Amino acid sequence: MTKGDIYTKEIIERILNEGTLDENPRPHYKDGTPAHTLSVNHGMCTYDLTKGETPLITLRPIAVKGSIGEILWIYRDASNNIYDLEKKYGVKWWREWMVNPHFYDNKGVRQEGHNPYEGYYYDSIGNKMNIGEKSPSLLDKDEDIKHNIIDSNTGDILTPKASIGACYGYTVRQHHLFTRLLDGLEKDPFGRRHIMSLWQNEDFKLNHGLKPCAFLTEWNVRKKDDTYYLDMCLTQRSSDFLTAGCINQTQYMILQYMVAKHLGYTPGRFTWFYNNIQIYDRHIEAAKEMLEREPVDCNPTIEIKKDDIYLMKQNDVEIKDYPIEEIKKKNKQLKLELGI
Repeated sequence: MTKGDIYTKEIIERILNEGTLDENPRPHYKDGTPAHTLSVNHGMCTYDLTKGETPLITLRPIAVKGSIGEILWIYRDASNNIYDLEKKYGVKWWREWMVNPHFYDNKGVRQEGHNPYEGYYYDSIGNKMNIGEKSPSLLDKDEDIKHNIIDSNTGDILTPKASIGACYGYTVRQHHLFTRLLDGLEKDPFGRRHIMSLWQNEDFKLNHGLKPCAFLTEWNVRKKDDTYYLDMCLTQRSSDFLTAGCINQTQYMILQYMVAKHLGYTPGRFTWFYNNIQIYDRHIEAAKEMLEREPVDCNPTIEIKKDDIYLMKQNDVEIKDYPIEEIKKKNKQLKLELGI
């Protein structure tokens, strides 16, 4: 099994054996029920990338391509625009945290919130339209022409300006976090101040959808013989482990690979620190199933095809010896209801 598989089983066992139930949780399930979690505090997972260790798991399929797109969107693109995220990278899991979504009622009056009508929506002049059908009124109203498209899955009005507000990519852009990181690692590689923090309280005073969970990275360069190694550690304040724990680790490890490639360094050690790590109450049976699963024998390696991170695309990250189809067949995807 991969080192990620080993850590995954250890963490699930720890949460199930030692975890405590929270009170008055912020998240709720879609049916309105409070989304309670079983959680533990403080821990770490560490990987020596030079030895082929990786947080990739085989106990269930994970959305590797989407996670790569998301990390490029946040840091390289410095974007908080979820319309771009969907169109450019095919990632749709940020819709629930869109700032100010809206819909029209049957009188063409704009209402705040997600489309409540099942299988159809009303356009901005009150016409009833099937979900996925483009409204002719988009050609009539200036606001619609400039801003609105129809979400073919939900019927929501999703605009090209739709965003998650003043967090994540907004913070990276506002404070020049990524450009300063690259500049610092190149000009002063042995410095100890190569830090990116998405936790900026001034930004949170503005409208935003979700405060960052994986929020802090620290980067260090070391030289051994004639090789410069790039090490990185990620700190995460909260991890919905079954849903995204291994995904967060994987995407930040890949970001480390991409930055190293851009600067001509060799990926060294990657470490993930978690503050609170949890399993939702409706995920407990799935967690027990994960413990019973047998991993797929493999030894994944990462190859970055381009040298310039500003030219890299999702397909420029090649994961070799990672048998996705075999994983899907042996350890099928779990159905995990999100707390939002």
